Amino acid sequence: MSNTKITIRRRKEERGQTIVLVAVALVSLLGMAALAIDVTTLYVARGEMQRAADAAALAGAKAFVDSGITTDTGNATRQALAQTMATSVINSILAQNNVSGAPPVLAAAPTFDFTRPGNPQISVTLQRTNLPTFFARIWGTKLVTVAATAIAEAYNPSNAPANYPPIAPKCIKPLLVANQDPKAAGASPFVNPTTGAPVAAGLIGEAVTIKPCPPGACPPIVGDLQFRPAAVTASATNLCPGTCSPPAAAYESSVECCDSATTYACGNPVPNPLLIDPALVEPQLSTETNNGLQCLSNNPAADTLDPTDLTAGTGPAKITAGSGPQLGNLVTTSRSIATFPIIDPVGPGPTRVVGFLQVFVDPVTPAAPTSTPAHILNVVGCGNSPGPPPAVLGGGFSPIPVRLIH
Repeated sequence: MSNTKITIRRRKEERGQTIVLVAVALVSLLGMAALAIDVTTLYVARGEMQRAADAAALAGAKAFVDSGITTDTGNATRQALAQTMATSVINSILAQNNVSGAPPVLAAAPTFDFTRPGNPQISVTLQRTNLPTFFARIWGTKLVTVAATAIAEAYNPSNAPANYPPIAPKCIKPLLVANQDPKAAGASPFVNPTTGAPVAAGLIGEAVTIKPCPPGACPPIVGDLQFRPAAVTASATNLCPGTCSPPAAAYESSVECCDSATTYACGNPVPNPLLIDPALVEPQLSTETNNGLQCLSNNPAADTLDPTDLTAGTGPAKITAGSGPQLGNLVTTSRSIATFPIIDPVGPGPTRVVGFLQVFVDPVTPAAPTSTPAHILNVVGCGNSPGPPPAVLGGGFSPIPVRLIH
């Protein structure tokens, strides 16, 4: 009888111990599950934070391009403008990049580095200090902080060392611009054809007139941005949807859209030269150029430019929309912005790209097909001894790409 009682007691104790062990195991599993959920939540939030920081840094680097500091590198006024523009655009896009359902904030003011001529950098650190946890609060942790940093730059290879990555903007117009600043007769070139470093000063906002080179020569003419036509290969990629003209020749279509069939690489070597089209001459050349630029700029409902602040370095170019939902409002981009290759020599014969010129094409005058007013927005030199591809690709509206470097 005594042995029976002892056995029953032992079995009860064993069952109690089992229940305790099961409870401990369940608590442990619950803790692991809670930890897994919170860690996963924080991991997702960290990824969202990094993407938000990347977007902010790239937007800030784009402000470098729009301010003109990549061309006018030593201008303190433009440096201040670039910082103001970058900070403003970063603050404006934070709400568009939520982290766990709420916008991040700047952990500190963005930092700027203008010590690399033509290639300024911006560093942005974002954070959320109030990211809630779900189960970690069991241990007293209710809120955690998630942060991320990104560094971006505007890449202008004008002052780059040998074997730097070349650039190849995506959307190029086949107007091969002579390497000569038209501010004055006999003035300096846009860029040094040997080193690729920018030479001409005070280019940002400069008013020019786009004109073909005179037959047989291309001497500097005050105010004239002279060009020769590139030999364009007909391609469906050169056409854009909704063209405003009937089916046109390959050159005219490429002026309106892009010469996507030709590679306009910075520092294009002699074995793969660009060719000037010797058959496209006046008056056909001016007519096709004018028609293409008229379509490009959406004339007569073209956007307009007030370069006053851009020229002074006190503000970005004021572009007013001439059509569309933003009619009459200031906009940050436009169909009227075009990129032309700068070539040397001008020809005849093979030539090479020594830089790129970004211009704003003013409203085209159909009655004057031999000239089109425009304003210079940026110039990019090819630098010294560009390396082999792959090239850094620029966007459709700027020959100066922006890129993340950290």
